Amino acid sequence: MKIDFARPDREHEALREPLEAAALRVLRSGRSILGEEVSQFERAFAKNIGARFAVGVSSGTDALATSLHALGVADGDEVIVGVFGFVSAPEAVVRVGARPVFVDIEPIALALDADQVARAVSPRTRAVISVDLFGVVHDLAPLRLAARGICIVEDAAQALGATLGTSSAGTLGDVGIFSFFPSKALGAAGDGGACTTNDEALALRMAQVRSHGTARTHVWDVRGGNYRLDALQAAILAVKLDHLPARLARRKAIGERLVAAAQRGGALPVAGTAACSPVFAPLALRVADGRRNDRLAYLREKGIDARVHYPTTLAACPPFSGYPGSGHYPEAERATRELLSIPCHPEMTDEEVTCLEAALANPLR
Repeated sequence: MKIDFARPDREHEALREPLEAAALRVLRSGRSILGEEVSQFERAFAKNIGARFAVGVSSGTDALATSLHALGVADGDEVIVGVFGFVSAPEAVVRVGARPVFVDIEPIALALDADQVARAVSPRTRAVISVDLFGVVHDLAPLRLAARGICIVEDAAQALGATLGTSSAGTLGDVGIFSFFPSKALGAAGDGGACTTNDEALALRMAQVRSHGTARTHVWDVRGGNYRLDALQAAILAVKLDHLPARLARRKAIGERLVAAAQRGGALPVAGTAACSPVFAPLALRVADGRRNDRLAYLREKGIDARVHYPTTLAACPPFSGYPGSGHYPEAERATRELLSIPCHPEMTDEEVTCLEAALANPLR
Protein backbone atom coordinates (compact mmCIF):
# COMPACT_ATOMS: atom_id res chain seq x y z
CA MET A 1 0.00 0.00 0.00
CA LYS A 2 1.27 3.48 -0.90
CA ILE A 3 0.99 5.97 1.96
CA ASP A 4 1.82 9.58 1.06
CA PHE A 5 3.38 12.13 3.38
CA ALA A 6 0.49 14.52 2.72
CA ARG A 7 -2.74 14.45 0.69
CA PRO A 8 -4.10 18.00 0.34
CA ASP A 9 -6.04 16.84 -2.70
CA ARG A 10 -8.24 14.72 -0.44
CA GLU A 11 -8.97 17.70 1.79
CA HIS A 12 -9.81 19.84 -1.23
CA GLU A 13 -12.17 17.18 -2.57
CA ALA A 14 -13.98 16.97 0.79
CA LEU A 15 -14.42 20.78 0.84
CA ARG A 16 -14.90 21.27 -2.89
CA GLU A 17 -18.12 23.30 -2.81
CA PRO A 18 -17.19 25.94 -0.18
CA LEU A 19 -13.63 26.23 -1.53
CA GLU A 20 -14.79 26.77 -5.10
CA ALA A 21 -17.43 29.25 -3.94
CA ALA A 22 -14.79 31.23 -2.01
CA ALA A 23 -12.41 31.26 -4.98
CA LEU A 24 -15.15 32.41 -7.35
CA ARG A 25 -16.17 35.17 -4.94
CA VAL A 26 -12.64 36.56 -4.94
CA LEU A 27 -12.28 36.32 -8.71
CA ARG A 28 -15.55 38.19 -9.22
CA SER A 29 -14.61 40.86 -6.68
CA GLY A 30 -11.68 42.18 -8.69
CA ARG A 31 -9.67 42.54 -5.45
CA SER A 32 -6.69 40.18 -5.47
CA ILE A 33 -4.21 41.73 -3.01
CA LEU A 34 -5.04 42.23 0.71
CA GLY A 35 -8.51 43.74 1.21
CA GLU A 36 -11.38 42.50 3.34
CA GLU A 37 -10.82 38.80 2.57
CA VAL A 38 -7.39 39.04 4.17
CA SER A 39 -8.60 41.21 7.07
CA GLN A 40 -11.39 38.78 7.90
CA PHE A 41 -9.05 35.82 7.83
CA GLU A 42 -6.51 37.64 10.02
CA ARG A 43 -9.13 38.33 12.68
CA ALA A 44 -10.41 34.75 12.61
CA PHE A 45 -6.93 33.24 12.72
CA ALA A 46 -5.83 35.43 15.63
CA LYS A 47 -8.94 34.46 17.56
CA ASN A 48 -8.36 30.79 16.79
CA ILE A 49 -4.91 30.70 18.41
CA GLY A 50 -5.59 33.25 21.15
CA ALA A 51 -3.50 36.15 19.86
CA ARG A 52 -4.64 39.77 19.64
CA PHE A 53 -3.35 40.35 16.12
CA ALA A 54 -2.45 38.39 12.99
CA VAL A 55 -0.80 39.77 9.86
CA GLY A 56 -1.19 37.68 6.71
CA VAL A 57 1.94 37.30 4.59
CA SER A 58 3.13 35.40 1.54
CA SER A 59 4.87 32.43 3.19
CA GLY A 60 6.30 31.18 6.47
CA THR A 61 9.78 32.26 5.43
CA ASP A 62 8.47 35.73 4.57
CA ALA A 63 6.77 35.79 7.97
CA LEU A 64 10.19 35.40 9.57
CA ALA A 65 11.66 38.19 7.45
CA THR A 66 8.67 40.42 8.17
CA SER A 67 8.96 39.90 11.92
CA LEU A 68 12.72 40.57 11.93
CA HIS A 69 12.30 43.77 9.91
CA ALA A 70 9.53 44.92 12.25
CA LEU A 71 11.72 44.22 15.29
CA GLY A 72 14.37 46.49 13.80
CA VAL A 73 16.89 43.76 12.97
CA ALA A 74 19.23 45.13 10.31
CA ASP A 75 22.78 45.21 8.93
CA GLY A 76 25.43 44.04 11.37
CA ASP A 77 22.98 42.68 13.96
CA GLU A 78 23.02 39.10 15.19
CA VAL A 79 20.13 36.67 15.58
CA ILE A 80 20.50 33.43 17.53
CA VAL A 81 19.06 30.40 15.73
CA GLY A 82 19.08 26.65 16.29
CA VAL A 83 21.56 24.72 14.18
CA PHE A 84 19.06 21.92 13.49
CA GLY A 85 15.91 22.43 11.43
CA PHE A 86 14.61 23.92 8.20
CA VAL A 87 16.65 26.51 6.35
CA SER A 88 14.12 29.36 6.61
CA ALA A 89 15.37 30.76 9.96
CA PRO A 90 18.98 31.56 8.98
CA GLU A 91 17.80 32.39 5.47
CA ALA A 92 15.49 35.12 6.78
CA VAL A 93 18.21 36.46 9.08
CA VAL A 94 20.63 36.85 6.17
CA ARG A 95 17.91 38.44 4.04
CA VAL A 96 17.45 41.33 6.47
CA GLY A 97 21.22 41.92 6.59
CA ALA A 98 21.94 40.30 9.95
CA ARG A 99 24.17 37.37 10.92
CA PRO A 100 22.81 34.05 12.19
CA VAL A 101 24.56 32.76 15.30
CA PHE A 102 24.09 29.00 15.60
CA VAL A 103 23.55 27.15 18.87
CA ASP A 104 22.87 23.51 19.64
CA ILE A 105 19.54 21.98 20.66
CA GLU A 106 18.54 20.05 23.76
CA PRO A 107 17.96 16.30 23.23
CA ILE A 108 14.32 15.79 24.20
CA ALA A 109 12.09 18.31 22.37
CA LEU A 110 14.90 19.62 20.11
CA ALA A 111 14.40 23.14 21.46
CA LEU A 112 17.22 25.68 21.72
CA ASP A 113 19.67 24.85 24.49
CA ALA A 114 19.11 27.76 26.89
CA ASP A 115 22.61 27.56 28.36
CA GLN A 116 24.14 27.87 24.91
CA VAL A 117 21.83 30.76 24.09
CA ALA A 118 23.03 32.58 27.20
CA ARG A 119 26.64 32.12 26.08
CA ALA A 120 25.84 33.24 22.53
CA VAL A 121 24.21 36.56 23.49
CA SER A 122 26.39 39.54 22.57
CA PRO A 123 25.93 43.34 22.41
CA ARG A 124 24.89 42.85 18.76
CA THR A 125 22.16 40.27 19.46
CA ARG A 126 18.77 41.65 18.45
CA ALA A 127 16.53 38.56 18.41
CA VAL A 128 16.30 34.82 19.07
CA ILE A 129 14.34 32.46 16.81
CA SER A 130 12.88 29.45 18.64
CA VAL A 131 11.45 26.76 16.35
CA ASP A 132 8.64 24.40 17.41
CA LEU A 133 9.96 21.42 15.45
CA PHE A 134 7.70 18.50 14.53
CA GLY A 135 4.58 19.95 16.14
CA VAL A 136 6.08 20.18 19.64
CA VAL A 137 5.69 23.52 21.44
CA HIS A 138 8.27 24.61 24.01
CA ASP A 139 8.22 26.48 27.30
CA LEU A 140 10.06 29.72 26.48
CA ALA A 141 10.61 30.82 30.10
CA PRO A 142 14.18 29.42 30.30
CA LEU A 143 14.95 30.97 26.93
CA ARG A 144 13.66 34.38 28.02
CA LEU A 145 15.95 34.26 31.01
CA ALA A 146 18.89 33.23 28.85
CA ALA A 147 18.11 35.90 26.23
CA ARG A 148 18.22 38.70 28.83
CA GLY A 149 15.23 40.62 27.52
CA ILE A 150 15.99 40.16 23.82
CA CYS A 151 12.92 39.62 21.62
CA ILE A 152 11.96 36.02 20.85
CA VAL A 153 10.37 34.98 17.56
CA GLU A 154 8.48 31.71 17.94
CA ASP A 155 8.53 29.82 14.65
CA ALA A 156 5.36 27.75 14.92
CA ALA A 157 5.24 26.79 11.24
CA GLN A 158 5.09 23.08 12.15
CA ALA A 159 3.03 23.46 15.31
CA LEU A 160 -0.34 25.06 14.54
CA GLY A 161 -2.77 23.49 17.01
CA ALA A 162 -0.15 22.38 19.52
CA THR A 163 -0.55 23.72 23.04
CA LEU A 164 1.52 24.16 26.17
CA GLY A 165 -0.98 24.09 28.99
CA THR A 166 -3.61 26.62 27.94
CA SER A 167 -1.29 28.52 25.55
CA SER A 168 -1.28 27.84 21.82
CA ALA A 169 1.81 27.53 19.68
CA GLY A 170 2.63 30.91 18.19
CA THR A 171 1.57 32.90 21.26
CA LEU A 172 4.54 32.29 23.59
CA GLY A 173 7.08 34.60 21.93
CA ASP A 174 7.00 38.32 21.19
CA VAL A 175 6.05 37.28 17.65
CA GLY A 176 4.70 33.99 16.35
CA ILE A 177 5.07 32.93 12.73
CA PHE A 178 3.12 30.36 10.73
CA SER A 179 3.32 28.74 7.33
CA PHE A 180 0.29 27.81 5.24
CA PHE A 181 2.24 25.62 2.81
CA PRO A 182 -0.25 23.11 1.31
CA SER A 183 0.91 20.18 3.46
CA LYS A 184 0.59 22.07 6.76
CA ALA A 185 -2.21 21.55 9.27
CA LEU A 186 -3.85 24.64 7.75
CA GLY A 187 -2.72 24.68 4.13
CA ALA A 188 -3.36 27.14 1.33
CA ALA A 189 -3.62 26.29 -2.37
CA GLY A 190 -0.06 27.56 -2.73
CA ASP A 191 2.12 29.58 -0.39
CA GLY A 192 0.98 31.72 2.52
CA GLY A 193 1.88 32.59 6.08
CA ALA A 194 1.11 34.79 9.06
CA CYS A 195 2.74 36.69 11.90
CA THR A 196 0.96 36.90 15.26
CA THR A 197 1.52 39.14 18.26
CA ASN A 198 -0.22 40.75 21.22
CA ASP A 199 1.63 44.04 20.62
CA GLU A 200 -0.49 46.44 18.56
CA ALA A 201 2.42 48.67 17.55
CA LEU A 202 4.41 45.65 16.39
CA ALA A 203 1.42 44.36 14.40
CA LEU A 204 1.15 47.73 12.64
CA ARG A 205 4.87 47.66 11.79
CA MET A 206 4.58 44.15 10.37
CA ALA A 207 1.63 45.22 8.23
CA GLN A 208 3.76 48.09 6.96
CA VAL A 209 6.78 45.86 6.30
CA ARG A 210 4.79 43.38 4.21
CA SER A 211 3.85 46.14 1.74
CA HIS A 212 7.33 47.41 0.89
CA GLY A 213 7.61 49.31 4.18
CA THR A 214 4.91 51.80 3.32
CA ALA A 215 1.92 53.04 5.24
CA ARG A 216 1.03 55.54 2.50
CA THR A 217 1.15 55.12 -1.26
CA HIS A 218 4.65 55.69 -2.67
CA VAL A 219 6.06 56.74 0.70
CA TRP A 220 8.53 54.11 1.93
CA ASP A 221 9.31 54.67 5.60
CA VAL A 222 11.03 51.43 6.64
CA ARG A 223 12.69 48.43 5.04
CA GLY A 224 10.23 45.84 3.85
CA GLY A 225 9.29 43.70 0.91
CA ASN A 226 6.45 42.28 -1.11
CA TYR A 227 5.24 39.87 1.56
CA ARG A 228 1.47 40.23 1.21
CA LEU A 229 -1.06 37.41 1.50
CA ASP A 230 -3.25 37.10 -1.60
CA ALA A 231 -6.99 37.51 -1.16
CA LEU A 232 -7.57 34.19 -2.94
CA GLN A 233 -5.40 32.31 -0.46
CA ALA A 234 -7.04 34.11 2.48
CA ALA A 235 -10.50 33.10 1.29
CA ILE A 236 -9.42 29.46 0.92
CA LEU A 237 -7.74 29.48 4.33
CA ALA A 238 -10.85 30.96 5.94
CA VAL A 239 -12.94 28.04 4.69
CA LYS A 240 -10.39 25.53 5.99
CA LEU A 241 -10.07 27.32 9.33
CA ASP A 242 -13.68 26.43 10.11
CA HIS A 243 -12.79 22.74 9.77
CA LEU A 244 -9.43 22.94 11.53
CA PRO A 245 -10.53 21.73 15.01
CA ALA A 246 -11.92 18.46 13.63
CA ARG A 247 -8.88 17.90 11.43
CA LEU A 248 -6.50 18.56 14.31
CA ALA A 249 -8.41 16.12 16.52
CA ARG A 250 -8.08 13.39 13.90
CA ARG A 251 -4.38 14.16 13.34
CA LYS A 252 -3.72 13.88 17.07
CA ALA A 253 -5.68 10.63 17.36
CA ILE A 254 -3.73 9.11 14.47
CA GLY A 255 -0.46 10.38 15.91
CA GLU A 256 -1.12 8.76 19.28
CA ARG A 257 -1.81 5.42 17.62
CA LEU A 258 1.35 5.63 15.53
CA VAL A 259 3.48 6.66 18.52
CA ALA A 260 2.30 3.60 20.45
CA ALA A 261 3.11 1.34 17.50
CA ALA A 262 6.54 2.92 16.99
CA GLN A 263 7.41 2.41 20.66
CA ARG A 264 6.55 -1.28 20.32
CA GLY A 265 8.98 -1.36 17.40
CA GLY A 266 11.78 0.27 19.39
CA ALA A 267 11.54 3.93 18.27
CA LEU A 268 10.85 6.94 20.45
CA PRO A 269 8.81 10.00 19.46
CA VAL A 270 10.13 13.54 19.68
CA ALA A 271 8.15 14.89 22.63
CA GLY A 272 7.90 17.95 24.82
CA THR A 273 7.09 18.25 28.50
CA ALA A 274 3.98 16.74 30.07
CA ALA A 275 2.23 20.11 29.57
CA CYS A 276 2.72 19.92 25.79
CA SER A 277 -0.02 18.55 23.55
CA PRO A 278 1.75 18.02 20.19
CA VAL A 279 0.20 17.86 16.71
CA PHE A 280 2.63 15.43 15.01
CA ALA A 281 3.32 17.68 12.03
CA PRO A 282 5.07 15.55 10.98
CA LEU A 283 5.50 12.66 13.40
CA ALA A 284 9.24 12.44 14.12
CA LEU A 285 10.78 9.32 15.62
CA ARG A 286 14.22 8.77 17.09
CA VAL A 287 15.75 5.49 15.96
CA ALA A 288 19.01 4.91 17.84
CA ASP A 289 21.90 2.44 17.60
CA GLY A 290 22.54 3.12 13.92
CA ARG A 291 19.24 1.54 12.86
CA ARG A 292 17.57 4.63 11.38
CA ASN A 293 18.51 3.92 7.77
CA ASP A 294 17.40 0.28 8.05
CA ARG A 295 14.03 1.42 9.37
CA LEU A 296 13.77 4.02 6.61
CA ALA A 297 14.51 1.45 3.90
CA TYR A 298 11.97 -0.97 5.38
CA LEU A 299 9.19 1.62 5.47
CA ARG A 300 9.89 2.72 1.92
CA GLU A 301 9.79 -0.89 0.73
CA LYS A 302 6.30 -1.01 2.23
CA GLY A 303 5.27 2.01 0.13
CA ILE A 304 5.38 4.44 3.08
CA ASP A 305 6.71 7.90 2.28
CA ALA A 306 9.08 8.08 5.25
CA ARG A 307 11.66 10.89 5.19
CA VAL A 308 14.68 12.31 6.99
CA HIS A 309 14.22 15.78 8.45
CA TYR A 310 17.01 16.98 8.46
CA PRO A 311 20.11 15.20 7.08
CA THR A 312 22.69 17.87 8.00
CA THR A 313 23.05 20.70 10.46
CA LEU A 314 22.46 24.19 9.13
CA ALA A 315 26.01 25.21 9.99
CA ALA A 316 27.26 22.50 7.63
CA CYS A 317 25.31 23.89 4.68
CA PRO A 318 27.55 25.90 2.29
CA PRO A 319 25.49 29.14 2.44
CA PHE A 320 25.95 29.34 6.23
CA SER A 321 29.33 27.72 6.86
CA GLY A 322 31.02 31.07 7.46
CA TYR A 323 28.65 32.33 10.13
CA PRO A 324 29.47 32.29 13.86
CA GLY A 325 28.80 29.42 16.20
CA SER A 326 30.65 26.99 18.39
CA GLY A 327 31.40 24.63 15.50
CA HIS A 328 30.49 21.67 17.71
CA TYR A 329 26.84 20.65 17.92
CA PRO A 330 26.63 17.10 19.33
CA GLU A 331 22.84 16.97 19.87
CA ALA A 332 22.03 18.39 16.44
CA GLU A 333 24.51 16.02 14.81
CA ARG A 334 22.94 13.09 16.66
CA ALA A 335 19.51 14.20 15.46
CA THR A 336 20.69 14.15 11.83
CA ARG A 337 21.68 10.48 12.32
CA GLU A 338 18.69 9.25 14.32
CA LEU A 339 15.52 11.12 13.33
CA LEU A 340 12.95 9.71 10.95
CA SER A 341 9.70 11.39 9.88
CA ILE A 342 6.60 9.42 8.91
CA PRO A 343 3.22 10.40 7.45
CA CYS A 344 0.65 11.59 9.96
CA HIS A 345 -2.25 13.64 8.62
CA PRO A 346 -6.05 13.65 8.91
CA GLU A 347 -6.56 12.59 5.28
CA MET A 348 -5.09 9.15 6.00
CA THR A 349 -7.69 6.40 5.73
CA ASP A 350 -8.26 3.92 8.55
CA GLU A 351 -6.72 1.22 6.34
CA GLU A 352 -3.58 3.33 5.82
CA VAL A 353 -3.25 3.99 9.54
CA THR A 354 -3.56 0.28 10.33
CA CYS A 355 -0.95 -0.58 7.70
CA LEU A 356 1.45 2.04 9.04
CA GLU A 357 0.91 0.84 12.61
CA ALA A 358 1.91 -2.69 11.62
CA ALA A 359 5.05 -1.47 9.85
CA LEU A 360 6.13 0.68 12.79
CA ALA A 361 5.52 -2.06 15.36
CA ASN A 362 7.85 -4.48 13.54
CA PRO A 363 11.12 -4.44 15.53
CA LEU A 364 13.19 -5.58 12.49
CA ARG A 365 15.25 -8.04 14.51
